Amino acid sequence: MFLRYLEQMSSVYDNMDSIMIVNQDGVIEYTSMKDEAGNAVTNAGYTGKKLLEVYPELTEETSTIFRVMRTGRPILDELQSLTDCNGKKYNFTCSTYPIEMNGKIIGAVEGVILLNDNGTPKNKKIRRREDKAKSGRRLYTLEDLISVDSRMSRIKEQILRIAPGDSPVMIVGDTGTGKEVVAQAIHSHSSRAGGPFISQNCSAIPVGLLESTLFGTAKGSYTGAEDRKGLFELANGGTLFLDELNSMEIGLQGKILKAVEEQKIRRIGEEKEKEINIRVVCAVNCPPDELIKTGEMRRDLYYRLSVVQIDLPPLMERKCDIPVLVDYYIGYYNQQRGKNIKGCSELVEKIFLNYSWPGNVRELRNVVEYAFNMSAGEEITVRDIPESLLYDTNKDQDFGRRVFRPVEKVDSDKSLTQMVEEYEKSVIESVLQEEQTLSRAAERLKMSRQSLSYKLQKYGIKI
Repeated sequence: MFLRYLEQMSSVYDNMDSIMIVNQDGVIEYTSMKDEAGNAVTNAGYTGKKLLEVYPELTEETSTIFRVMRTGRPILDELQSLTDCNGKKYNFTCSTYPIEMNGKIIGAVEGVILLNDNGTPKNKKIRRREDKAKSGRRLYTLEDLISVDSRMSRIKEQILRIAPGDSPVMIVGDTGTGKEVVAQAIHSHSSRAGGPFISQNCSAIPVGLLESTLFGTAKGSYTGAEDRKGLFELANGGTLFLDELNSMEIGLQGKILKAVEEQKIRRIGEEKEKEINIRVVCAVNCPPDELIKTGEMRRDLYYRLSVVQIDLPPLMERKCDIPVLVDYYIGYYNQQRGKNIKGCSELVEKIFLNYSWPGNVRELRNVVEYAFNMSAGEEITVRDIPESLLYDTNKDQDFGRRVFRPVEKVDSDKSLTQMVEEYEKSVIESVLQEEQTLSRAAERLKMSRQSLSYKLQKYGIKI
């Protein structure tokens, strides 16, 4: 069983200097290190020993392996400097993954790249991920798929299994579920990680220009045409991600099929074919069988590109991730904007859990960012979130009125009356921030000005 994880790590991290597998008791089950000549030395003196004995400086709190086994989340590219039990010092960057069986974490596997004192890899053939990113933005990895949902955990395992191969992958999911994150993670954990990752949304380019964008042009093929590489050539040696593939016209889909099958392309206006070496990952936002039925996707292209299919669940089907994602984005925007927002009010948490999130993770991120623009305190309150989360516009459209969304009851030390009053106060404060007069606020709240004045006095709201 351990060998399966070893094979995954060996494929994901081409030319790693060292690989180690540790069981849940902290005992090293397998090691493979390279000697000075670059030859692999299996079980190089550490196997059977306890990790904390081999590296006396480590503790269960500082060890990446113990942290991964405790949290179940991978740690990528962490820098460390340790001295082993033989007195030999190592500078390295490590990436560590949990090993899970039947829903239980039974160990961890770690890959290591040894570094010189200046931080460069000792093996010049190896490039750290952050070194690859210096020429552009860092690509997403599995660590960027923030989730505690069991279905997403299985998807992460699926990504780790399929990443080393070259088989085409089709990602199916609603808008905002993270299809590009998955596509980049597949690339980042593959043997192609040192090559280019080229992404194109097929719906963003006019139909007449998409073919030349994908395949390139030869000089003179039409007026003003120059020799220009297409995306297939630009992705050579790496991964080409085609998002919203179903927006591509059927005729062009046939050319895509031929290029993927033969690994050859021909620029527009050129007779000579060029060989390419790419992996195609594509994404659609509707079930493929429906796209085939409606004629939006060729059946043969679907079969060719969906050798592996990953189905991303919408956020409303994994609500356990909502608090986790909110905390993550609060931390992200705190760091980005120099704020110190500590979390959300209890009422906002209930509203978030009750909301359907049609825009999925992307919408949740935008809501948190909006709240950072609005919030003046250390907590995100109802007045800081968009009105779309408070009002259900579908329930009373005949009269153009907005109806407040119901908030699901959750466990709380507060009574129902206290929770209702807290919600009422927050709504009133939110409306008063937007309306210039008490009369207009009362009109919007569908209550008399006298009743609103009473509420202001009751809740101590000053205007």
